[in-house]
Amino acid sequence: MKRAAMIIALAAATALTACGSDDSTSLSGPQADAAQAAVDSADEEGLTLDRDCVNDVAAQLSDADAELAASDEDPELSPAGEALRIQLISCADADELIDSIVDAMGADGSFDKDCARDALKELDLTALLAASDDEPPAEFVAALTPCFQG
Repeated sequence: MKRAAMIIALAAATALTACGSDDSTSLSGPQADAAQAAVDSADEEGLTLDRDCVNDVAAQLSDADAELAASDEDPELSPAGEALRIQLISCADADELIDSIVDAMGADGSFDKDCARDALKELDLTALLAASDDEPPAEFVAALTPCFQG
């Protein structure tokens, strides 16, 4: 179950990351900085976010949350800001996000990667992450459990 917690943490961490190279300027101020930070961070993780989606989410951030998101890799956002950060998962390319989660589970051969990919495709990762705290949601664990060998 430690691996499942790590996967949830990874997905949450990468949620504020990822996008292509579209340098849209529809935002300004701290919200634009937060959107760009998300894009840059995701790009470093090899994820692609839809820039329009990122901008839509960033536009809803308060100035305080946007400033934190732009300046800190692990910001302590308000509850509203945290909910918006989770929404960024829906901006990621689903296949890339699933691949990053599966890859983060490790390459030690203790699980079936194809099984994990198929299981994750059946889940609404955004809803699961929004509903989870520090523990992985039961639905996430149940979906991945058959993929572990041993």
